[in-house]
Formats: sequence, structure tokens, C-alpha cells
Amino acid sequence: MYNSLVIIDMKIKLGLIVCLLFSGMLHAQKPVTVECRVGEGIGTTIQLFGVDKGEKKVLASASYNQNGYYGFSFIPKYEGFYVVGNGKNYEYPLYLKAGDAVSFFMDKDTVYLTGKHNTAENKVLYEWVNLSKRVCEKSTYFTRVHNSTFEDFFPDFEALLAKTEPFCKSIKTKNTRFNELMKYFVGCELDRFALNFIYTLRSKHPSKEQRIAYYSTITDKNKFTDERVLEMPDGMKLLKSYMMFYCLENGKRGGELQDALSVIPSKKLQGELVVNQAKGFGRSYFEYLEFMEEAKKYVDAEQLKVLEAKASALYEAKKGERAIDFAYPDAEGNMHSLSDYKGKVVVVDVWATWCSPCRGELPHLKKLEKAMEGKDVVFIGVSVDEKKNYEKWKKFLVDEQLPGVQLFADGWSKITKDYKITGIPRFMVFAKDGSIVESQAPRPSDPSLKNMIESELRK
Repeated sequence: MYNSLVIIDMKIKLGLIVCLLFSGMLHAQKPVTVECRVGEGIGTTIQLFGVDKGEKKVLASASYNQNGYYGFSFIPKYEGFYVVGNGKNYEYPLYLKAGDAVSFFMDKDTVYLTGKHNTAENKVLYEWVNLSKRVCEKSTYFTRVHNSTFEDFFPDFEALLAKTEPFCKSIKTKNTRFNELMKYFVGCELDRFALNFIYTLRSKHPSKEQRIAYYSTITDKNKFTDERVLEMPDGMKLLKSYMMFYCLENGKRGGELQDALSVIPSKKLQGELVVNQAKGFGRSYFEYLEFMEEAKKYVDAEQLKVLEAKASALYEAKKGERAIDFAYPDAEGNMHSLSDYKGKVVVVDVWATWCSPCRGELPHLKKLEKAMEGKDVVFIGVSVDEKKNYEKWKKFLVDEQLPGVQLFADGWSKITKDYKITGIPRFMVFAKDGSIVESQAPRPSDPSLKNMIESELRK
């Protein structure tokens, strides 16, 4: 996601220059440089995070020297929010674009910009960081503020709320994109602070009647109509908290996927929430398929690919396991699936016209198929040739007089992912009941493949 990311040795300033030169033409590509001096209570390792679909993703880690200095230099793939911190209870946002330089200080009590080269965007951002610091700590990093309850949090929140409108009106940098995104960020942060506080462990929790008026403004059918929330460092967490809050406030069954997603107007966000939920799905492949059947209603083509990749990762193609079905067209365009041949022993050959070892097995494969004529065996060839070689594949079938069912998979598609095929030829044998006999079967040149098939036929 990020090019030429370099951890800077801050023992001497020359280290910064060396790293920039070493990364090669970084000046021409306008790298970002982040420098920080760290005080007490933070730890020894600092991480740089990017934001990917509403979640923080680690880009690099650095252990700073005895003087507490560290730094990063990298070419950003996007303009927007990043995060620097220890990955635990001290994390602070940055707004970065190509060519930016940021320097700041943080310890367990304070955070502030330093130096003369900080951007107008980060000056505004850190005005907000310090304005909201106490509320943020009580809501999000509550281990730093012991025994905070709604009795002290709500007054602090309302005091912050009173300062928010004047602050947003003061956002007038030359970067109009930042100005709008920063105002949106502030709104998201307020919702996040409010929701996180009531959904985390406290010694006292407010009743509905004890809540401040702000909570009645959080739910809005026109909220989250676009995808800007995914540009926020904690956007995905906010979406999930919002869904839970909306469902509880409106008597919806938050545990039901349809009810939960119905509170988010954006179809794109619905799909991203489904994909995010799938990441934590650790149950069996076939239970996951049931989840996917419902999830498919909410995802686009790219999101579906992510779900399918998760399915493939869950599946173990071991003996006796139910086979994953596949379906591909033959040379006439007729679709054939593995399940079409249930009741027969099925031998699958995954191959390609450009594969020399695959072609080397063809005489042995033809001989084996001839020996199995009249028996309950089906041979299926699945070519992973790409679409540009489609006519070449069709000609090859005729020239070589390949028997059996010959299918075109158009590249390394679903079958290769499901059965984790990274090299060809790959032979697989399936039982009459549709279960796996062997997902890495011997090649036809090995007599043990014939023995395996005959053993299955006797069952």
C-alpha cells in the first residue's frame, strides 16, 4: 500500500538526509516526514498507522533512541488521516499529503506540535486534539483516567460540545478538501466518544433518563449516506457502535444481519461491514457458506471476492471432507459442475496448454481413461489458460483428441483458490458421494492413481 517507507534513525539529523537519499528519488516523489520526541510513559516502540476502510493498519514500527527521538519517511498513497502512537493507549492522528513534514512531542500527559514546518492542516487538527483530549481519554483511553463515570464525563462532553461549533467555523485552511473532512472528522469523533463511553466497562452507567441530550441526536436516517466514514481512523468501530445503538434505541434485532445493516443507507458501507464481519469468522467452511448466502445480498463484485477468499482460506481439502463445488463452461459454452456427476467417481485434472509437465501426462491420462471405459468414472479437465488463449485451448482439444469433460476456468480462478492449487498439473479424486478421496492425487503416470480409482469403484 505504501512505497519507500523508511524508518529514520534520529540519533543525528544526518540520519534523516541519508534515509531520504537512500530511498531513491524521494524528493521528486514528495515524501512525507514524521519526527517525534517521546517523553515518559509511552514505551519504547512507536508505530505509524495508515487508514484502510475505517481501520488502522500498521505501516511501520520504530524503537527510538536514548534521547527519545524517532521518525518515519514514506511516500503516501493517499492524502488523509494517519495515526502515530504506541498501538495501545497513546495514539494521535496526523493529516498527511505528499511533501508534508510533521514534528511533535508526546508523553503520558501532553501532546503538541513542535518546530516551524508543521502544516496548516496539522495545526488545526492538533487544536482539536488538545481541545478534545480530556473527553477522548475518558471515553477511549479510560485506563489513563481511573474511575470516570457519566457523572464527570457528561459535563466534560457538554463543555466540549459548546466549543465545537466555533472551532468548526474557524477551520479555514487553503486546503478545502481538508476543511470539509476535518469538520466531518469532528462529528464522527463526538459520536465515537459518546457511544464508546456508554459501551465500555464503568462503575456506574446512566439510565436513558440520565443521558445528556446529545444522545438523542446521534441516530439519523441520513447519516452515513456516503463512504467518508471509512477515511476515519476508527470509522469501522464507529459504524458498528452506531448500528448497535440504533437497533437498541429503535427495538430492532441487532443480532440479525438484515436488521443491523438496514440502519446504514450506503450500500457500499453495508458491504464493507459484511466483509469486516467475515474477517472474524473462525468457524467451519460450510457454516461460513451459510453466512455468505445471506451476505451476498449486500456486497458488490469486489467485496464478494474478499468473502470468497476468506471461504477458501477456511476450507481444508482433506480426505472425507465434502468437496467444494465448481462450475465452468466447455468448448460449446455449456456449463458443467462437479456436483453434476455425483454418483460417479470423478477424476479432476487441473492443467494448461503452456504447461509441459501437463502435456507430458496426456498419453498416460488417455490410457487410464481408456482402461476405465464403461465404469462409473468421469474425467474432468479444468484448464487454467487465460482468456487470451481460449482459441488456442479449443484447438488443443481437437488436435490432441482429449477425451472426458474439458472445461475452461479462465486463469487461476476459484477452483485454484478453494483447493489451494499453486502448481500444475494437479489431479484430484472425488468419491461417489461428493466427498474428497485425495486432493493431491498421484499423476496418471503413477499406477497408484488407477489403484485409487478402482478402490473407490468397489465401494
